[in-house]
Amino acid sequence: MGATRTIRRVAAATACLGLLGGCRSPGETPKRRAAAEAPSRFASARSIATSEERPNSAPSAVPKPLAVAQTLISLREHRLDVGPPSVQRDLLSFGAKRLLQASVDKLTFRESEQGQVITEASVGAVRAVAHGPLGSLFAVGASDGALLEPRAKTVKRFPHVPFLPSSRLLPDLERTDHFFVYYPEDAELYYYPFASESGAILPIEASFHLQGCNEPLTQLRDGAVVCRTATGFVRQAPRGSRSDFEYKDLGDDDALIRLLPGMRLDEFFAITRGGDVLHLRLAGGVSLLARFRLPAQPYAAAANTEALAFILVSNPHPDRSRSWSVLVTDFDGHPRFQSELPGAVPDAEEDWLATLVEDKNLAISAFEPLVAVGGPRRVTVWDYAHARERFTR
Repeated sequence: MGATRTIRRVAAATACLGLLGGCRSPGETPKRRAAAEAPSRFASARSIATSEERPNSAPSAVPKPLAVAQTLISLREHRLDVGPPSVQRDLLSFGAKRLLQASVDKLTFRESEQGQVITEASVGAVRAVAHGPLGSLFAVGASDGALLEPRAKTVKRFPHVPFLPSSRLLPDLERTDHFFVYYPEDAELYYYPFASESGAILPIEASFHLQGCNEPLTQLRDGAVVCRTATGFVRQAPRGSRSDFEYKDLGDDDALIRLLPGMRLDEFFAITRGGDVLHLRLAGGVSLLARFRLPAQPYAAAANTEALAFILVSNPHPDRSRSWSVLVTDFDGHPRFQSELPGAVPDAEEDWLATLVEDKNLAISAFEPLVAVGGPRRVTVWDYAHARERFTR
């Protein structure tokens, strides 16, 4: 990201001054050796999982001088912008009267009234979490997966599923005993069962190719997938038909960052980087039903059948520092709930961007009027219908 590149240049220049030695300019980085092509996407995913699980044996970095550290912290807080990630990670999810919170290598299943822990599960490095149509909660990790069915108190395990950083975990909205993983590198949607008789890797039961499908992507209420294409959008049901729609009414400054499902099976919302929200319908073409603008740049977005939820970031300006907030609107953009969010101030030695956004995952419930923001360190749940906080854990 632009912010990360800027930090690297500043750190390199500062290190040169501090050492009074000859340093390369930030632009004169050595050429990286091209990585050998993985034999398959699954082998690539397994290698990523293995490398993430290994302990880091590299020696710790030498602490920066106080003046350098203070300069870096000030630069980050007052100059650098934070933009939405290319892929929104799914590390929070609501089930039926429950909430699944992912930390680095552990899953915590909470009841959604007061946040009390129902059970926990370790699945290795957590890749993604999701909920099923009847309120089950499930997740995939580097070692295996876990499923908590509605009203159950203990999880069921299922074998490892290869999962790349850009992959998407989706429920099967027609059957509760299966789920999907979407691999954007191949535009392929793979169909997995939760149960397997044997094997360390969960078997694929079917696959569906989404020709020309690009990010962003979303799953509609009937299980069909809608994604961006070079000429517009495509709607494709995994077991059904495909329809392509031309749509060129987006300007150069309107890059789409998220798609969200609407209430109807043929409607969805498209969110631009600048904060415009487009309500679109696929019926003989693409119809623009409504458009509204968010009060700040969107970082994350989610939807249920009655509301849209956003994490907004107001990046620093000369007269104000960076601020975060959660906003819930109706489908016409009218605010239903809003609350300021705490902002971390990472130390100079920390991975600045990762620490800043660590607890900025978003979920909105399909079963209650609840919205959650959090991550491995903390999570807060609000009842947006009554504009009150339920709990922070």
